[in-house]
Amino acid sequence: MIPLYILGLLMRFGPQHGYRIKKLMEEQLEDFTQIKLPTVYYHLEKMEAAGLITAQRDKQGERTEKTVYLVSNGGIDKFKELLQQTLQIQYRPTFDIDGTLYFSDSLDRGALTDSLSRHVSSLKKTLDELELHRNATMVHIPEDCKISANIIFEHHILHYQAELTWAEQAWKLLKEDEAYGKS
Repeated sequence: MIPLYILGLLMRFGPQHGYRIKKLMEEQLEDFTQIKLPTVYYHLEKMEAAGLITAQRDKQGERTEKTVYLVSNGGIDKFKELLQQTLQIQYRPTFDIDGTLYFSDSLDRGALTDSLSRHVSSLKKTLDELELHRNATMVHIPEDCKISANIIFEHHILHYQAELTWAEQAWKLLKEDEAYGKS
C-alpha cells in the first residue's frame, strides 16, 4: 500500500521531497495509515529503481540539497494497477488479543480485565478524537472529495465502535466470570 500512497500523493500534490511526502501522509492519511519516515525513504529508493518515480536534486540558495521525486509514466500506470488491486476487497482481520484469550488460563484474570478496561477507555478517546478530526477536516476538503473523505471517516468510526462494543462485552463477561468464581 505504501507505493500506492506515495504515487497518489505525488500525483495529487506534484513533485515533493521525501520529508514532505511523509508530512503529507501525516496530514492527509493519518486516520487510516501509519507509515514511518524511514519506510517512506526505503520505498522511494525501490520505486526509483523500478522506474516508477524519478529523482531530481534541488538546491535553493544556502539550503541543503534535497531530492525531489516525480511520478514517471510507468508510475502512473502502476498507480492505476494498485488502485484496481485494492478493489479486490478481502476482509479477514486478525486480532492479537485472541491469542491471549485462547491462553488466558495461563494469565492473571485481573491483568486481562484491567487491560480490557484500558482498551475501552482508549477506544472511547480515539472515537472522540476521530470525530473531532472529521469535523475539523471536512471544512477544508474540496467539495468533489467530501463524499470519499466522509466514507473513509465513517469506515474507521464504525470499526472503532465495533471494537468498543466487543471490548465492553468481553470485559463484562470476564468480570461476571471472576465474580462467579469467587462465590
